[in-house]
Amino acid sequence: MNLRKEGKVYLALILAMIFWGMSFIWYKQAFQNFLPLSVIFLRLLISFPLLLLFAIILRRIRWPRLPDLKYFLLLALFEPFLYFICESYGLVYLSSTLASVILATIPLITPISAYYFYKERLTVNNFIGIFLSFLGVILVVYAEGRSGNAPWFGILLIFLAVISTQGYAILLKRLSGEYNALSIVWFQNLIGSIYFLPLFFLLEYKKIPWKILTMSDYLPVIYLSLFASAIAFIFFIEGIKKLGMTRAVVFTNFIPIVTAIFAVIILNENFSLMKAGGIFTTILGLFMSQAAGFPKIRIFSRVK
Repeated sequence: MNLRKEGKVYLALILAMIFWGMSFIWYKQAFQNFLPLSVIFLRLLISFPLLLLFAIILRRIRWPRLPDLKYFLLLALFEPFLYFICESYGLVYLSSTLASVILATIPLITPISAYYFYKERLTVNNFIGIFLSFLGVILVVYAEGRSGNAPWFGILLIFLAVISTQGYAILLKRLSGEYNALSIVWFQNLIGSIYFLPLFFLLEYKKIPWKILTMSDYLPVIYLSLFASAIAFIFFIEGIKKLGMTRAVVFTNFIPIVTAIFAVIILNENFSLMKAGGIFTTILGLFMSQAAGFPKIRIFSRVK
């Protein structure tokens, strides 16, 4: 790949990280006019036809086989259903920065699940990364707690979102051998919309003043759907395709930085030295666990 093409791939990945980092800001803005389940339902309702359109245009559509339907149903239960519920309600209680830092630990927990379910190796890098990143999370939690912005219930919800991604990852590994990523995501979003439909109408539909809402009120939800759920995902797939999974995933380490910067600019969130140190330590741990340059000494292996 020449320098110009590689530059375009890097730009696409950077934009994807900006969109995903901004998603925490858009959630906060959407909550000013919508309740959590409404935001999730509308986000999925808009995003899955967009993803389907992209899949058709790129000729990447693959319809699920009937025997695999049960796995797709369970996949969508973990994510988007459980993940989005825990993430969105967690963001009601926590700052966008703290939530993004906790969710940034997902790549660190996944190797542990892979070890137990798929016998993949754990390395010294994994454990050093986990230790440093959770130390960073503790620093951010402490900094937020000093200003009264870190209730334990919100922290628990975000960690439950992290746990739900592990069930998702286990099922995704099974399906990814048969289906491309774009087909999987659009179909899980379709199923997720169906899961959220009864909850939306039973719990929140009548509580939202639909008649007085303006187009500007819908914009954060549209941004979530268009940029965070559709375009960012397309860019990330392209990055994985051109650079490989390892190099592309490293870019996700910058999501908490993007969130923290825009949270200060747009939401006027407090940004203390301790919070900055926590974010830095968390990201350092993520790089330690993923960077290929570190020696990877195998300390646990279930491979026969």
